[in-house]
Amino acid sequence: MKKTFLKNKKNIQFLIIGLGLIGGSVAKRLSKKGFEVLAIDKNKSHLNYAKKSKIIIGSAEKTDYAKKLFVIIALPPKILHSNFDKYLDFFHKADFITDCTSVKGSLLNKIRKNKLESKFILSHPIAGSEKSGFINSNEDLFTNKISIILKHKGLTIPTFQKCKELWFELGSKTHNLDPKLHDKIFSLTSHLPHVVAFSLISLFSKRKTSEYKKFIGGGLKDFTRIAESDPAMWENIFSLNKNNLLKDISDIEKEINKIKRFILQDNGNKLEEHLKKIKKTKESLNR
Repeated sequence: MKKTFLKNKKNIQFLIIGLGLIGGSVAKRLSKKGFEVLAIDKNKSHLNYAKKSKIIIGSAEKTDYAKKLFVIIALPPKILHSNFDKYLDFFHKADFITDCTSVKGSLLNKIRKNKLESKFILSHPIAGSEKSGFINSNEDLFTNKISIILKHKGLTIPTFQKCKELWFELGSKTHNLDPKLHDKIFSLTSHLPHVVAFSLISLFSKRKTSEYKKFIGGGLKDFTRIAESDPAMWENIFSLNKNNLLKDISDIEKEINKIKRFILQDNGNKLEEHLKKIKKTKESLNR
């Protein structure tokens, strides 16, 4: 991709708000690419380590407003919501702002309320992990992954282009989505699977774990890997995407009850036919 906005590295400062898995990975990649990176994080040891390792040049006090300020927010959704006003001074002075959260509808309302629509663009890198924190951050986390850019009314073409260039610089491919559709899609493709994985491990914990543990196969391990994800972050996501997620939970309950009904009825033919249809759908998703 031809660079327009990121080609003059000496005239740009990046401010990363939140040095966890995503924010730390962004900081490491941009620093390696030769950009000046600042960071804000409640964990002072992360900031000190990042500074000593020359990943960042300092915290917010090092902001040089003679340069263009690009702000990247990598906070859990509820923390961003509750601290949004705290960062308004940076937002209003910034040339560009984006976030990395996985629920967008309620954040867009904050952006509109504060008249930031022209320079605050929503984005979502599909590069998460069950691992979390700065210690697990990786400069190659976004390489060959998809990052979603969400268009909204009032967004300017230069802001959209800056976002595309940013994710390209981080090694990512981009895809565009509407914010409402984004939250609906990710409720089913990401949030519901986490609900199911957490629930299955919860069920497991109510059995005599010692008797079951030695017989855990690869299927269960693969299926429930995401139950090791950060509980605080997922409480945020479940709560903020409540309406979409509750609908999907109701729908999967219906699907489970359908299988349950076939089993209760000893209707092996119907059950096999139903499972064949599901298998065919899964195979089509792999193509």
